[in-house]
Order: sequence, then C-alpha cells, then structure tokens
Amino acid sequence: NSNKITMASSSSSSPNLLTLILDVTPSTWGQRKIIRSAKDKALAAKNKSSAGPATLMDDVLTAILALGVSFSCLNRDNALVVIAATEYEAAVIYPRKGGEGCMEDVVMGG
Repeated sequence: NSNKITMASSSSSSPNLLTLILDVTPSTWGQRKIIRSAKDKALAAKNKSSAGPATLMDDVLTAILALGVSFSCLNRDNALVVIAATEYEAAVIYPRKGGEGCMEDVVMGG
C-alpha cells in the first residue's frame, strides 16, 4: 500500500474572481502619516520605541502584487480586478483597458 499525493489539476476547479478596492485618497494617506508621527513622538517622550514606520502606498502596492501573483498561481483561470477609489471617483487600475499588461507593470508604474 503506497501513499500517493494527488494534486487537482487547474482545469478541474472553477475559476474565481478577486476584487480589491484600494482607498487612494491623498488626505487619508497623509492623515495616517501625521497620526503615526504623533504616536512616535509620544512614545519617544516616554523612552519607548516606535511602533514602526507608517504603511506607505508603495508597501501596499507591493503586497497587492504578491497577493495577485499568489492568487493567479492557485488557478490559471482566476481573475483579479483592482479598483482605486477616492472620495469623488473610482477607476479600474487592473486589468488595464484592452486587457494588456501585467499586474507588476501596473503596480510598478510600467
């Protein structure tokens, strides 16, 4: 009796759609930085260490890239949509119009 590991083929599982909505409102990100700076100053006054750097948009985009690649690896037919939203508008930033380009190009400004 031998043990066998069987992997399901990507064609046997149905594709999934992952939609990410990212708040890119400049005031929100600026406010986050101000709040973090104030907390860091208060901690420094008490001789305590910082909670770490504020999360920057670049860090979030890098994480989205990693998530998108991982999600695509689960099933080659999976689809990803990234929507950027502000207070006044929203736009699909991935996939690009016409379906050209890859997630890395969108995130890294290609």
